[in-house]
Amino acid sequence: MAKPTMYKDNTAPQNLLESLQTAILSNPYSKNEPIVYEFTQDRALLHQYYRLREAMYRKMFQTDQFKGEEDLHDKLSHILIARRGNLCLGGCRLTIREHDEMWNLPMESDDFKIRELFPHLPLDKARQCEISRFAIMEDSGDAEILDAMSKVMIDKVIDSDVHFSFVKSTLPLARNWRLIANKCGVKTAKICRDIEVPENPIHPDIKWYITLFESTSLCESKLGKPAEHAPILAPVAAAEAPQLTLVE
Repeated sequence: MAKPTMYKDNTAPQNLLESLQTAILSNPYSKNEPIVYEFTQDRALLHQYYRLREAMYRKMFQTDQFKGEEDLHDKLSHILIARRGNLCLGGCRLTIREHDEMWNLPMESDDFKIRELFPHLPLDKARQCEISRFAIMEDSGDAEILDAMSKVMIDKVIDSDVHFSFVKSTLPLARNWRLIANKCGVKTAKICRDIEVPENPIHPDIKWYITLFESTSLCESKLGKPAEHAPILAPVAAAEAPQLTLVE
């Protein structure tokens, strides 16, 4: 039997999401292959990820306005891929900004600046990041892949000496982030319910939340440094895992 064709003549299939799922479900050997999580610059895998996230977001938010192709922040970011063989099952991105860099993180705009929203944080002295653009293929072990990617992301944050991380998401996934961060030793994850996040015109009915976590002590421990400062954010207890939805 011929292998399913995901792309033909550089033209997207009529239903890309179902075509990608078929590539897994119709291959009797694929389920025996382990899922690999890796940060990659492989153009073929990145292309699959960009196409997957476009299909997933369009389906979830019932819109054809979302564009999933590579953008400026993708070029500035570390892209994490979950793959089985050469097939991308999911992905997300980590955008790291130095303390003295002034360009916008993905969630920021002229009227919505992280440094202005969190003036009590030493963001002019510490590296910061945003985690965004989660997309996972349906029927491929969504919850397992999301959990694993989130843990890999947190490890990357700590390895990169990033002290403050921000995620824009729906409330269920914000709670999930807090739970995963706690399991990874980051006890300071906080859902910032007091911050009014601008609505996205593509899906104006969805309420968004900012989750913030501080990893200063873990970064210092990883680098073998003595703890110079107590965490600015107080430890927060995590609730049980909620129903999962995507991060913007």
